[in-house]
Amino acid sequence: MKNVVPALCFALLATALQAQTAKEMDLLLADPQLSYARAARYILPAAGILPVSVSEADAFKAALEKGWLPDGTAASSPVRLDQGSYLMMRAFSLEGGLMYRLIPGPRYAYRELVHRRFIQGRRDPAQPLSGARLVQILGRVLDDKGGGE
Repeated sequence: MKNVVPALCFALLATALQAQTAKEMDLLLADPQLSYARAARYILPAAGILPVSVSEADAFKAALEKGWLPDGTAASSPVRLDQGSYLMMRAFSLEGGLMYRLIPGPRYAYRELVHRRFIQGRRDPAQPLSGARLVQILGRVLDDKGGGE
């Protein structure tokens, strides 16, 4: 009986955490336009830079401190596809082409991810980065890096 109570508590906790994660993923996939804070919240943990349980505010602060986001950017500002591409290139330490190496920035980061076919389908560097698109791109980057969890 003593072993049943801790096992039951663990099972209930695991179920609650799984439901919370699924709910969080549903909200992410339904988001048509991510903020910088929300994008950083998913990109940095995927790259192994921050723990999965990091808050949006802490992830945004870390990306800003590393110089991966434009100066003066608000956490709630909408992130564009090219800006999200730059954050991914920096977070995953992806090597870029000649122009990215000479002039690293959102423009050439976006072009590099298109070239590598991480960004597919209808695309425009100025379009808003949606949650579904972020998940697709992150999946391709993780597959390429060998850590597709």
